[in-house]
Amino acid sequence: MLAMDPGHSLLKKSSSLWRRLSRREGKPNHASRDARPTTKLRKRTSIPMESADKYMFSRVNGLEHPNSRADSRVVSSDMVTAPFPTDSSQVHTVTWNVPLSAEQVHSLVMGFCPRQMEEKWFIYSEGPDGSGKLKVHFHRSWTGHKIAELFILINLKGDGTGKIVGIKWNGSDQTNGMDGEEAKYMISTTCAWVLGVNFDGR
Repeated sequence: MLAMDPGHSLLKKSSSLWRRLSRREGKPNHASRDARPTTKLRKRTSIPMESADKYMFSRVNGLEHPNSRADSRVVSSDMVTAPFPTDSSQVHTVTWNVPLSAEQVHSLVMGFCPRQMEEKWFIYSEGPDGSGKLKVHFHRSWTGHKIAELFILINLKGDGTGKIVGIKWNGSDQTNGMDGEEAKYMISTTCAWVLGVNFDGR
C-alpha cells in the first residue's frame, strides 16, 4: 500500500490540474478580450487635422444628400432670417484660400432652401458684381441665426472657376463661441452635405 500511495497521489494531482486547465480554456482571457474591436470615441483634438479632414469627407460622402437641391436660385426672402449679432466683437473674419471649380461656384450661387426640418440649413448668395465678387450667406433654418458668410472671387472672363478668399462667422453664444477652425470645419461639412461641394483646401 505504501508503494501505491505516491502514484495514487500523483494521479489525483494530475487529474485536478487537468480539470483546472480545462475550465480556464473555456473562459475568455484578457488577450482575447483586448483583441476584440472597440468602439471608443476619440476627441477631435487627438486626430491630426489632415486625418480629420479625410475622415470627415469620407463620412459626409457616405450620407444621403438632401433631395431639395435648388431648381432656381435661392433668394434671401425665401425664409425669415436674422443678421449677425450687433456686437461686432462677436463677429470675426479671416482669410481662407480654397479653389473652386465652375460647377462648385454654380452650386454656391444657387444656394439651398430646406424642405424638411432635418435639413437644418438655409443658404443663399449675393452677386457676383462686375468684378466677380460673390457673397454666400449661411443661416440655421430653425432659428434663422446667421452663422457665416463666404467671400468668393469668380473668374467672369474665363472659365467660371473661382476661389474662396475669406470667411466671416458668428462667434457669439448662438454658436457656443465658435472659433475660426471650427467655423471652417462647419461650413466645409455643410457645403459637402447639402450642396455636394467638397473643398480641396483649408
